[in-house]
Amino acid sequence: MTRSTRTPEAQESLDGFLRRLAEMEFWPEVSGFQAGFGLRYGRRMIEEASQAEELLDLEPGTLAPISPTVAPSEPSRSWRFERHHSAPVCPDCLATGKPHHQSWRHAFVTCCVEHGLRLVDQCPMCQEIFLPGRGGYDSCHCGCPLDRLERIAANDDEIRISALISGKMHPTRSRLSPALAFRTPSDIGEFIFFLASGGMDAVTGKQGKAPLPRTLKEARCFLADTFRLLCDWPTAFRDDVARRLQEGEPSASSAPARLGRWYQRLMSFDGAAYADFRQALGDVVRQEFDGPYIGNMPVAACERDWISAAESSRILGIRAERLVDAVGRGQIEGRQDTSGFGHRHTMLPRGTIEEIRENRRRFVGKSSAREFLGISRKQYDLLGEAGGLAQCIHDAPPPLVEGAHDLEAMRALVHGIACSALETKADTVSFADLNLRFTTDRAGLIKVFQQIIDGRLRPEAGSTEGRLAAFRFCRTEVETVLTEVRRGPGLTVQQVAQLTGWKEQCIAAWCSQGLLAHETYDHAGRTGRTIRLESLLRFQSMYLPLSELAKQMDTTSRYLIRRLNEAGIETVGAFQDGKAWRGHLVTQAAVAGAVLDVSPARGA
Repeated sequence: MTRSTRTPEAQESLDGFLRRLAEMEFWPEVSGFQAGFGLRYGRRMIEEASQAEELLDLEPGTLAPISPTVAPSEPSRSWRFERHHSAPVCPDCLATGKPHHQSWRHAFVTCCVEHGLRLVDQCPMCQEIFLPGRGGYDSCHCGCPLDRLERIAANDDEIRISALISGKMHPTRSRLSPALAFRTPSDIGEFIFFLASGGMDAVTGKQGKAPLPRTLKEARCFLADTFRLLCDWPTAFRDDVARRLQEGEPSASSAPARLGRWYQRLMSFDGAAYADFRQALGDVVRQEFDGPYIGNMPVAACERDWISAAESSRILGIRAERLVDAVGRGQIEGRQDTSGFGHRHTMLPRGTIEEIRENRRRFVGKSSAREFLGISRKQYDLLGEAGGLAQCIHDAPPPLVEGAHDLEAMRALVHGIACSALETKADTVSFADLNLRFTTDRAGLIKVFQQIIDGRLRPEAGSTEGRLAAFRFCRTEVETVLTEVRRGPGLTVQQVAQLTGWKEQCIAAWCSQGLLAHETYDHAGRTGRTIRLESLLRFQSMYLPLSELAKQMDTTSRYLIRRLNEAGIETVGAFQDGKAWRGHLVTQAAVAGAVLDVSPARGA
């Protein structure tokens, strides 16, 4: 079996790929094949994909691209909508040798878009539902061949929804809203679930809590309303909004309150793909709603230019009294009129409300700022001391915001750090772990944060997609910065020994005698020494280690000491090590004077 046959095909599902591997290994049942390696299809296998790849002798990274995940770019790989209780197939695909398609694993895909056939999930022989991780590549676990299954043509609605989720272009998609006819947003599964569950009475009494369908029959029943709302566009959706307005709480003064939770859920889908739905909602509300406040609906600029303080407070989520007071103080634009017994009416321009809402999104308090970055209170304080928040906190933020922290500036700060990312294979540490548990050196940690901010410490490429807390940095570089802050610039005794070949105890003795200039620092309860490069060069220009000189002259230190004594030259720097004396130095000036027979006084 060649390695190429063990590579997933285009749009092949994880379950289908494992079935194909089992067939190539002559296993009639994928469950037995997986059990032979101690594997079982499910969450654990997906989360430990690298171990499964090693057991199955697959190239690293083979399974991840075809495995379901929490937030996939392809909706068909969504773990939330992964079919756990059935494994439907298209008999025509299997008859023509095509792989099990990834889209078959999505709970809302009910047909094969390519062949226009309904998927099949029940065996006609044993009457059991096909299950993931059970059965063969082209046969049921009972032996029934899957390419012999009954072929039933799918209707246009099923094809539209299945093509939408699969991201496939198909003529039937022309009946969808214009924005969905040519694009598939990554959260389309959530949107379809919202439409399907919006009219259901769940067991808990809460909308949106309906269980996902387990079988194809349940899926078609579950999607009945969705087929109508999406495929009969825009008539069915408009009718549904009008019905909800009529059946909503009659005492509600605003359209959002009348529509309730359904409105909030719809507006949470704020991507461009759902703009048609928001526009249709606004059109119906303007035509059908009989209350005083239309709410935050998409309306033309010329409509409802002035909004009451009460309605504005609901839009912004703040007390109306704050708005009234701000208008009275002249902090924001507005007009106030008095009627009756001094009752004051406050109205605000829509543009002002939009500006306040944007400012409230942008300017937040300290807790929200920390949440945006994903860091702890202590890390936040250290980051501030490092100067990272100087441009992110305003002395005079706009009125009616919850804090002075500018999220736009923070986003620019994080983006700037992310842009400096580089590839590295070194051991890394996350920003979240750079705290006073990682090191007790507060000053060193502040220095690390400063170098991250100014780009000298660069994050690992691939770790900069989320919040700052998830960015990863080379552990060795971080520890180097901490070491420099702790002991300053220069070389340790050990580093000088490696550089020169001298013994560490000799270097330490010369430092203690004041012959070799150095600086001290505390380290693990002991005193360490650092030697600047210029100090080392000055030392080497003044002294010659006798042991090194003896090696160069192919003699012994003892012999050289005797000859130097005969010449009237004394060594310095020696210290007793047991019974021996080590570390003898001779000044270069003394050696030169002896050779040239020039005394210091005569040389002067």
